[in-house]
Amino acid sequence: MTEQLTEEELDALAEFLDDAEAPPERLTLTAFDGFAAGLAVSPVEVEHAEWIELALGVIREDEEIEPAILDAMVRHVQVIREVIRTRPEEFLPIFDSIVEVDDDEELEEISPVEWCAGFLLATDLFPEAFSTLADQDEAVNLMLPFVVFGTEEGLEALEENQDGLAEELIDSIQPAVIGLYRYLARVGDVDSISQQGEDSSAGSEQS
Repeated sequence: MTEQLTEEELDALAEFLDDAEAPPERLTLTAFDGFAAGLAVSPVEVEHAEWIELALGVIREDEEIEPAILDAMVRHVQVIREVIRTRPEEFLPIFDSIVEVDDDEELEEISPVEWCAGFLLATDLFPEAFSTLADQDEAVNLMLPFVVFGTEEGLEALEENQDGLAEELIDSIQPAVIGLYRYLARVGDVDSISQQGEDSSAGSEQS
């Protein structure tokens, strides 16, 4: 079992990723947490070097990434994967906390926008695993909160239809992640069994 990041390590990772001078393509901590969840639900494994490059974006010539930061990123992805797949009840997304002032009263709101955008970015690494989701009602429902909060079109639609929908969708994100992992794993098993059957049939015909 991979050791979770300590509070100090998570703070150091947040300081690096949330740096105001970081390249605009670089994921913030909350987006990276969603990105890690997106990697975790896919039945396809992605090499560290590939997803790290996507998460970091452009690395400036004068910028040196400390090994401890890279190690923290890798460990965080591994921990999220293990939690989602073996201890789903412990999975807790790191959403942004936004403070708004209303009549001199500070109101704290949860925003999953960057988290969901990071989640969707990860799915770009394995398009085949997600290519058929739009054709399945169960999968569409599971993907709904990520698409709503993670895309401009989704956010525009949400502004036109509030009525508590945002809160409902936020509450659905955690179970949707777990459900999506189980759905993709189930579909993968079915496809694998079907492929084995096809291979066996082809072998019998050849013999």
